[in-house]
Amino acid sequence: MFLKSRYLSNRLLAFLAGATMLTSCTKDWLSETSPLQITSEKQFSSEGGFRDALIGVYITMCKPAGYGMDMTWHLMDKLPRYYSVNTGNSPYMDFQNFDYLSVRSRPIVDAMWNNSYNAIANINNALEQIDAKKSILNPINYNVIKGELLGLRAFLHFDLMRVFGHSNYAGRAELAGKPAIPYATMFSKQYAPQLSYTETFKLMEADIEASLALLKKDDPVYKGTQHPAGYYELVNLSGFYNNRELRMNYYAVLALKARVYMWEGKTAAVAALADEVISNAPAALITNAAGNTILKGEDLFTLNISQFVLNIDSYLDGVMNTNVNGIYILQTNAETLFETQNPQIGLVDYRYNSQLESQPLGRVPVKLRQLGKPGDQKNRMPLIRLSELYYMAAESVADTDLPKATGYLNTVRRARGILDDLTAGDKDAFMNELAKEYRKDFVSEGQVFFYYKRQGLVTYPGLPTNIEGNDKIYMLPFPSNELEFGGRVQ
Repeated sequence: MFLKSRYLSNRLLAFLAGATMLTSCTKDWLSETSPLQITSEKQFSSEGGFRDALIGVYITMCKPAGYGMDMTWHLMDKLPRYYSVNTGNSPYMDFQNFDYLSVRSRPIVDAMWNNSYNAIANINNALEQIDAKKSILNPINYNVIKGELLGLRAFLHFDLMRVFGHSNYAGRAELAGKPAIPYATMFSKQYAPQLSYTETFKLMEADIEASLALLKKDDPVYKGTQHPAGYYELVNLSGFYNNRELRMNYYAVLALKARVYMWEGKTAAVAALADEVISNAPAALITNAAGNTILKGEDLFTLNISQFVLNIDSYLDGVMNTNVNGIYILQTNAETLFETQNPQIGLVDYRYNSQLESQPLGRVPVKLRQLGKPGDQKNRMPLIRLSELYYMAAESVADTDLPKATGYLNTVRRARGILDDLTAGDKDAFMNELAKEYRKDFVSEGQVFFYYKRQGLVTYPGLPTNIEGNDKIYMLPFPSNELEFGGRVQ
């Protein structure tokens, strides 16, 4: 269901039901443009209504203002400045100069905020109904649908905090009592209260723990609970429980918990969380990207973006500079990034030789390019991949066990084809290598800027020397109406 505003509560869009297969953002399953308007009460009068509502949230997340474009491979991936800066009439040129308030930038930023809060509003509407209507739900569906909704609410709020919140939270004790992003837990016309960072993180962690408890009971991917044969047969007649990596599953929520803890500075618990995901999730590091540039099989949580080719392929162009929106890395910068001067590192790294394509203007990131992809790799936008768990585990033990931390990095590097292992040196050298890994592994995914922001780096490769890495570049601005009419403080 889709709300035109996150404050409207009286009307919902109806969805088409009766499809045979569920994936996260496939418009063949639900029609987001259906003209039929129905009330919330009628929407949730059947079990199918709750399934439709859940899938509707994923469809909202897949929009260009969400993870189909600006929250991942486009805007958030431009801010680390490893791509050539757009010029001319590109609406994104100002972002690469960190001007977030220009007439070109502002509507894009506002759309990101509104899209995420629209998804959250629909989550809250479903959550307010699900306990009252529990009797109409199969217990498996109740546990999984509610578990996913809670996990998604935490996921969306956390990413809003990563985009609009302060940098280096763990290193700045004074931020704990300052206002954070609004954490909306009710479906209401009213503005959600803007609580402190401490209070907001408590709400986020509560949603994560509640989600894990529910998904632990009935998520098919969870290894700790054994169910009898045929347990899912009735509830999975439509394929609702297939392809769990396309939805917020147990291990994706566990990985989210690790992300949140890293942001808060609760690093002591991260390695155990990461190890649990690494050991038990139905994912493994990919050892050859020649025919799998999307790294399918390594994803813990991926969105299935219907007609993804319409969003992305025209941007992946380094042929002529007349394409003002073209995304490419200058050849010399790509060689530096991937350390091609060392043939044991760069030239054998398939992130360089398979995920980047040489074109006249530079190296084009083709990880997500849809043209020519096998059918099972199309329309996928990874939001959490297994390599990140190795990186978080490595960082979390670097102060206490540097050889172990180095081992986590070497595991990923070997999987990527690198022949030259790192040796345990000092902490600064290790952190430098970790930053390189983030830059290499998350091209086109929008995660690198969040790494810089979490660390509070005052400089990073590509950042002009006259610009300091601080909240002026790390914090995108709240929409003006939130500040003016909602009484928000940023």
